[in-house]
Amino acid sequence: MRVTVDLVAEADIEEIADFYDLQEPGMGAEVEEFLIECLGRLQTLAGIHPHCRGIYRQVISRGRFPYFVVYYEILAGSEVLVRALQDHRRDPHDIAEKIDDRFTQ
Repeated sequence: MRVTVDLVAEADIEEIADFYDLQEPGMGAEVEEFLIECLGRLQTLAGIHPHCRGIYRQVISRGRFPYFVVYYEILAGSEVLVRALQDHRRDPHDIAEKIDDRFTQ
């Protein structure tokens, strides 16, 4: 499958990297690389993850940064569209609101 990351999800990656760089210089690049590897795995694994709210699928990252969730949908033509990346240690209400907004646009 072909993986496409929409512009808002790309901004999520940048925001996450900036946050980690503030915690420890250089760590932003590490987390960005980790997330890009997670997205790359969707080429072969997309579709095996559970549906959430009947709209999207989510995959929880595994490894050095285990708290991130990638939200995506599968479009016609075997294309995976990543709509959001979220640190799941945040307020669950805020996460749900953000994700629902992304998938109802």
